[in-house]
Amino acid sequence: MSHSLSLVARRGRLRRSALVLIASVAPFALDAGMAHAADAAPAPADVAGGATGEIVVSAQRRDETLNKVPLSIAAYSQKDMDVQGVRSIDDIARITPALQFSTTSGVAGNNGTNIAIRGLKSDVGSSTTAIYIDDTPIQIRNIGYYGGNPYPRIFDLERVEVLRGPQGTLFGASSEGGAVRFITPSPSFDKTSIYGRSQVSFTDHGSPSYEGGLAVGAPLTDTLAFRASGWYQRQGGYIDQVTQGTDTVKAKDINWQSNMVGRVALAWKPTNTLTITPKVFYQYLRQNARDDFWEGYGNAKDGDYHTGVYQPEPTRDRLLMPSLTAELKLGTVTIASNTSYLKREQYQTLDYSTYFSTLRSGSPFGTYSNKDITNMEDYLTLKQRNFSQELRAYSANNPLIDWSAGVFYTHSQQDFSNFTSSGRVPGVLVSGYQQYDNRYSLVDIITSKDDQYAAFASVDVKPTDKLTLTAALRYTKVDFTFDETKDGPTNGGSRTQVITKTSEGAWTPKFAAKYQVDDNAMLYASASKGFRPAGAQPSTLPERCASDLTALGLTTSTVPTSFESDSLWSYEAGTKGRLLGGKVAFDVSGYIVNWKNIQQAVRLNCGFSYVSNLGDANGKGLELSLEVRPVTGLSVGGNIGYTNVHYADDVTIKNGTVLLRAAGERISGPLWSGHAYGNYEAPITGEISGYARVDYTFTSDDTIPSAVGTFGYDPGLYALPGRDYVQLRMGLRKGGVDLSLFVDNLTNSRDLLSRGHDAVGGSLYYEQSYRPRTIGLTLQYRQ
Repeated sequence: MSHSLSLVARRGRLRRSALVLIASVAPFALDAGMAHAADAAPAPADVAGGATGEIVVSAQRRDETLNKVPLSIAAYSQKDMDVQGVRSIDDIARITPALQFSTTSGVAGNNGTNIAIRGLKSDVGSSTTAIYIDDTPIQIRNIGYYGGNPYPRIFDLERVEVLRGPQGTLFGASSEGGAVRFITPSPSFDKTSIYGRSQVSFTDHGSPSYEGGLAVGAPLTDTLAFRASGWYQRQGGYIDQVTQGTDTVKAKDINWQSNMVGRVALAWKPTNTLTITPKVFYQYLRQNARDDFWEGYGNAKDGDYHTGVYQPEPTRDRLLMPSLTAELKLGTVTIASNTSYLKREQYQTLDYSTYFSTLRSGSPFGTYSNKDITNMEDYLTLKQRNFSQELRAYSANNPLIDWSAGVFYTHSQQDFSNFTSSGRVPGVLVSGYQQYDNRYSLVDIITSKDDQYAAFASVDVKPTDKLTLTAALRYTKVDFTFDETKDGPTNGGSRTQVITKTSEGAWTPKFAAKYQVDDNAMLYASASKGFRPAGAQPSTLPERCASDLTALGLTTSTVPTSFESDSLWSYEAGTKGRLLGGKVAFDVSGYIVNWKNIQQAVRLNCGFSYVSNLGDANGKGLELSLEVRPVTGLSVGGNIGYTNVHYADDVTIKNGTVLLRAAGERISGPLWSGHAYGNYEAPITGEISGYARVDYTFTSDDTIPSAVGTFGYDPGLYALPGRDYVQLRMGLRKGGVDLSLFVDNLTNSRDLLSRGHDAVGGSLYYEQSYRPRTIGLTLQYRQ
């Protein structure tokens, strides 16, 4: 009965949000008719929707307009993102179907995040989705307590590209599901440009937020140009801290953030054919506490969220990336080089007070021997050092054959440390063993090193002026070393060290055909392969995991120290183009995937997990983007994605007695996701124009971590219901000045983004939802 009521309520919210959308767009359409009669409106570029517009992308490592690229791509210019209030990867995922970005709640989730395209989600091993800043990959490999990839904040970007489907030929080993590329502006030798943005906003039950940033670019001489930018954001908190075990507030809005981004680029043209550009990107993110709130505390129905952590759980994440690019044009051939170094350091502190109490007493606030509430922290450090070098040559826009070829090398080192306090009085014995440094129950130090070598080539053959046939191939060799040292009572009171090495090579081919029907329509089909390299993991688990492992035919000392690579074939077909003189833009793609030997985590009831290759999966899906401009000044459109990736067969242990995964079980994510928008702009006076925009995003129900009856099934967790979100923005433009009023989360949606607890049977649940309704002002300037 309660489930039925929840479903009815959720559908009611969806209907109400849809009505808000229709009601918001309707007056725009009415006014648009009047404006059309007067024949006065801005140029079409001013009302572009983004995903189907004439934006230039470099998804094939050369500049092309979006509707000419035979790939499923969502692309957003800085202007597109500004009008939609996009500030982070969370916002990009919300408006992009088939792109899923999620955070995990509760101690078991750490501050980890997960990104997936087309349902290819896995929080172990190498990423399934490549993350790029310009031509540099920045994603990490999960080697310990996962802290998540780094993601640039959205300021002074030329565009963001989301490439769906395997991109292994051009973007390497960790682009099995696709790639997300953050493209920065290049210095201009032709003009001076200025971009400024400031904003202030107020959140229900939260603290004010504000930001300010400035970007300037200009030629210095005929051969020298620069671009520099800086941005600061203070994001107010909205979750209150209560005294543990009560609902008495002792600190307000503790989950505030402080973020800074800076960038400098200098372009030098010593000759007409050679351009050399050194760049430096810097980002520092600081969050005082997680976005978790406790189920049953505060008044979640009103967006008044509470958490009872004993102390806040701060995170600091600092990234520095200098790079040097060079481009040499030799007739029809271009030679490009990209050299970069990435240095990232992430520091996190977690509160283990309820976790320890649940595991040792069965209650989140229970007592146990020698309990010490002041000794409950877990200190996590992740350091990432990457050196990357790519050299490629290409020739495009030829009448018969286009081609590209190159080599790539990267050396990546990650250093991870986990110092877990004991939760007991310092100095006393824990499970009969001395505490490490008289305080810690576990110390885990891991160093991993990746060396990747790759060579790639692609040929486009044009037998007719409308048909293009593509064959591409990449060979990647990966050498990986995993070195782990453990100590402390959880490790049996002794120090152990495990060194594991893997080495493998893989071919990732791609075959495609493109048929340009005319200047306004294109058909394409492709078959492509992606893969993730093999990896390694800790060799032993605590004795409290023994019973779980016994059921799986393992012991605490026989958990595999390594796991194999997995791979995927994707088959895609699509069409994109424009109709009715550009008034209608469309982009449709469908695909099927076959995922083999999947790297997956086996979740144990003891609170730990290990990685294994768990079976195969099949999937299918589609993406549709549509934009209509029925009258001058008005654009209405949206996009929708359907993603269904599921296990092909039952996955059992060798003796067949324990079912790990059930055939047909969806791997992750909602089946449906979508985004709809309406945008109208019209002149108010000779110099001032006004505009209004509404955006609505939604997803259907998510999946549960494991199906009923399978190993690791947790009856306390359920599939998260679908969610929806509405934004509204209205503003005035005069020349380069843009002043707007916005409302984020207009309907004050409280749909859950994540939910978890300390262990199977744990009574305390941690949840995350959207930031409550936020109203603010944005002032922008462009020249």
